[in-house]
Amino acid sequence: MLHPMDEPFPFDAVLFDLDGTLLATDRFWIPAARVGARRAFEELGLDREIPTAEQWMSLVGLPLAEGFDQLFEDLGPTQRKLVMDRCIEEEHFALESGSAALLPGVTQVLTELMQAGVPMGIASNCSQGYLDSAMNKVELHAFIAQGRCLDSPGVRTKADMIEDLLLTFGTRSAVMVGDRAGDRDAAHANGLPHVHLRNGFAPRGEEVSCEALIDDFGELLPRLRGRSRWIEETLRELGLEGAAGGAKSLGITGRSGAGKSLFGRDVVRHLRATGRDAVLVRLDDFLRPDRPARTGHGCEPVDSPLELPDRVWKLQQLIDEVLEPHCQGLDVGLDLDLEDGESSRIEVPRGALLVLEGLYLLHPRLRALLERVVYLDVPEGLLLRRVAARCLPLGDSAELERTRGRYLPAQKGFDLSCPPRTHADLVLDARNPLGPDS
Repeated sequence: MLHPMDEPFPFDAVLFDLDGTLLATDRFWIPAARVGARRAFEELGLDREIPTAEQWMSLVGLPLAEGFDQLFEDLGPTQRKLVMDRCIEEEHFALESGSAALLPGVTQVLTELMQAGVPMGIASNCSQGYLDSAMNKVELHAFIAQGRCLDSPGVRTKADMIEDLLLTFGTRSAVMVGDRAGDRDAAHANGLPHVHLRNGFAPRGEEVSCEALIDDFGELLPRLRGRSRWIEETLRELGLEGAAGGAKSLGITGRSGAGKSLFGRDVVRHLRATGRDAVLVRLDDFLRPDRPARTGHGCEPVDSPLELPDRVWKLQQLIDEVLEPHCQGLDVGLDLDLEDGESSRIEVPRGALLVLEGLYLLHPRLRALLERVVYLDVPEGLLLRRVAARCLPLGDSAELERTRGRYLPAQKGFDLSCPPRTHADLVLDARNPLGPDS
């Protein structure tokens, strides 16, 4: 078993909400808002009670204008705007005076992530001025590589912020940490797992279903590393743990959106960290350029689901030039021309574990050459949510419809012909990318 500090960190990036997640907003927002509201009421000639601390904190995490519309719905738009402007002024005065502070445990966690080389980003429903002040006054700039807010170009929502951060970091291997249902919604809109900070500023009664609950920041890194423990336990169950694990090949399969690519990547990272040579091979590198109408994974009518893979991928080349030579103990070297005009080089030394990732790996011709196969099991609704998160930011709604109407039904038909529970060595519940909570 690897020490946690020796284990590759299981995510390429960690994204955070700001208020109530990193920043102890209650230390300055409540008194600042009270002063600002009192000023505004005097200017407007209003005699009314100042909202309670709980009411002020219910605004934290929402787009501020939206929160003020709810809290002061009895006022006209011009009056509400004046109240909000005065509260913002006082908030900025408080930030500039040094009233801001990070929540307990935040500095230690951010330091550990920085030392591990993990890029970090902020997605916050605030203004650019507020974000800049917060970054500077509590020195978040020393840790946070990128910040996005409602003033960021092209941004309308927190989901947009997360989408832009993922593009900037060049990965979909990320997790979102926050304290409000809006943080969860923005994470899920991008297909990311969400870690909910239970001691944040969510108002009473706000339900936040999520992939992980933590009571304080000190629990964050152990919970994120739960993915590594999940992978390690999977390899142990398959008899593949350690530098001398038994089998020569491992297939990782499941339906579209099950998380095969990242699971395969992380398996290889883990094995290499333990001293075992492992190489990831992607079935999609063998896509046929002449597949029917370039329709993808099984859109054309077929007599049998077992015909699907040969129509889409060059299975015989994969078998003849990669899987069989590797089974025979030979070095594998193969140059491939990919359909995007790029090329790929596959090199699998003899003795290395070949990790093949892709759809339909339980096909008899492939299964016979894979000593172990793991099937990642995910409910169809969640699969579609993940596929939508990949496709819709690119404007590819047609791909989502093909997945819904053609790909997943075809894959479901294939699974009926080659049931995972009888054809795979292990069926994993892969709903939670963080791994089972333990």
